Amino acid sequence: MDLHNKTIIITGAARIGQHVAEALKNKGANLVITYFKDPAEAGPHGFGVQADVSKKEDIARVIQEAKHKFGHVDGLIHMAAIYEKSLWQDLNEAHWDKNMNIIAKSSYLFGKLLGDELLKNEGDIKGKIIFFSDWSVLTRPYKDYLPYNVAKSAVVGLTKSFAKELAPGVLVNAIAPGPMLKPPDLTDEENVEVLAGTLLKRWGGSEEITKGVLYLLEADFVTGTVLTIDGGRTVS
Repeated sequence: MDLHNKTIIITGAARIGQHVAEALKNKGANLVITYFKDPAEAGPHGFGVQADVSKKEDIARVIQEAKHKFGHVDGLIHMAAIYEKSLWQDLNEAHWDKNMNIIAKSSYLFGKLLGDELLKNEGDIKGKIIFFSDWSVLTRPYKDYLPYNVAKSAVVGLTKSFAKELAPGVLVNAIAPGPMLKPPDLTDEENVEVLAGTLLKRWGGSEEITKGVLYLLEADFVTGTVLTIDGGRTVS
């Protein structure tokens, strides 16, 4: 898919998302970037729209505002998520609901609502959807993150299911990132542990995710796949 003048919705555009947004803008894409509270979260590269991505009415409004602003919608990069510890002794229904709503439910709602919209587009390739899972849920789920692990696992299932439902016109894939950006609160001990468990012995950086996003948006014979970008962490 040629990205020039294509309208792409991006959610969760902080940090890595800003690098992705800049690259898409440089390709000539029209960007609609959601934010939850602070408009600054949308960054300088696109048209910001406030939304709670766990709510159907907010997602529908994002799609409509994108159409109103640019006349059409052609794709989605759904990066919005949370990453919070849920210790076994503290686990409760609220942890489950929060993770499932923000990660899994939002992916389902975007896939259905935007999928219906993309199917209206002309041409053999009517649109692209990219979800975000996590390398860990493919092989070694994190301890103390049970609801997060389940929600990110659901994204894998949703990716494959939407790919089948929306074929052949809409291509649906996911990216499963590994250690990309070092968290500011990571201890030296934790950093050593991460690098020891990563074959390439370094953090990937925003550029590697951006390359993966561009590949999946521009490739027209890839659907239903989970692209793992993790420096070999999955097999280490």
